[in-house]
Amino acid sequence: MESNDPRVLIRVAEAVYPVCELGDEARRRLAEQGRLEVLRPHGRIVAAADSAWLTYLIRGEVTLVSDKGENEEVHANSPRARLPLFRIHPPGLHAEARVASVVVRFSRPLLHSLTAAERSTGSGEEIVMAGNAADDSPLYQRIYQAYQRDELELPSLPDIALRIREAIRNPDVSVKDVAKMVLADPVLSARLIHVANSAAYRRDKPVTTVYQAVTRLGLAAAQSIAISLALKHVFTADAPLLKQRMQALYQHSSQIASLAYVLARHSHGFNAERGMLAGLLHDIGVIPILTFAAQHDNLEHDAAELDKTISRLRRITSHLVLSRLGFEEDLVTAAEQAEDWMRDAHATPDYADLLVVAQLHSHLGTPQMQHLPRIDTTPAYRKLDLGEFDPHHGLAILREAHTVSAAIQQMLH
Repeated sequence: MESNDPRVLIRVAEAVYPVCELGDEARRRLAEQGRLEVLRPHGRIVAAADSAWLTYLIRGEVTLVSDKGENEEVHANSPRARLPLFRIHPPGLHAEARVASVVVRFSRPLLHSLTAAERSTGSGEEIVMAGNAADDSPLYQRIYQAYQRDELELPSLPDIALRIREAIRNPDVSVKDVAKMVLADPVLSARLIHVANSAAYRRDKPVTTVYQAVTRLGLAAAQSIAISLALKHVFTADAPLLKQRMQALYQHSSQIASLAYVLARHSHGFNAERGMLAGLLHDIGVIPILTFAAQHDNLEHDAAELDKTISRLRRITSHLVLSRLGFEEDLVTAAEQAEDWMRDAHATPDYADLLVVAQLHSHLGTPQMQHLPRIDTTPAYRKLDLGEFDPHHGLAILREAHTVSAAIQQMLH
């Protein structure tokens, strides 16, 4: 069991939302006032009595139980554990430890105070917690307050995608088992066969059955592809303006997915299908922001205000969506840091590095490029060892793999 060593609390503060958005000095001050607490098995934390704190699980497992009997399991070291156990504090909501567990508590009033101080002095990074700052737009304030109250409408995956993902986590699952699940969805079955026969996977003999398609693709690739195909459903809407925004978002996401797929194929230690999935997921946190704006008639009111709100909130909303959907840490990190152009935290490249390079490449020849770094100046480019870069024509490997990239993008549409 750790003591209240500030070094331990600082490490936690660097990893959890929204505390990690503070500057270094503010995080240190918050950590000095933090505390570690042990929960015995079946020990409880009641949300209504915890409103002065931001409480995070750092060891063990707890079950969040509402007054309606709805349960949510939270495991330490999972993406969900990087969010506070409670963002709302209604009567009846509580966390119960399944095993001996450890939580960290940071003062919520102190966090607000430190955030306001950083904003007023202009020090540190722009902080999403400062929802009550004078220069925050009304739209930003409303969306952030909805996030705090757990009132944002989050996208969900189709059941077939969830079933396939859970099945493949079972080490005893077979190709035949997965093929049976896919067969339950005729549309997915047809699309998976089409993918297996596409330019990216084509061999001499075409496949004609789902079993053959899953066999050709492999279980891990079939899972990523099935989820990727199902994700198009997430980017749909009925309202005309929202539909237009969602289509543009999906177009961008599928473009990044196809570029990430090719980059992963040419970079050591990556899975191409997982790179594609990371690309499709990287802006999923924009969906609840657009949905909220549409529900409150803000889609056409001020596009610049909406885009600024998206830019400021996409990290935390992406984390929220992906952790709720149960995606793994590498995909959550990739979505969070896909626009951290000069990120250089680790020597080993990861999927966030793939997305940084893919996004910068996608902006070549566009007005946005003048506000972005050149690809070959980024740590991601250096770590991925991608070869020749031409400022006017991009990466040589992407030019050479244009047919495969186009096939992946066509597959997603």
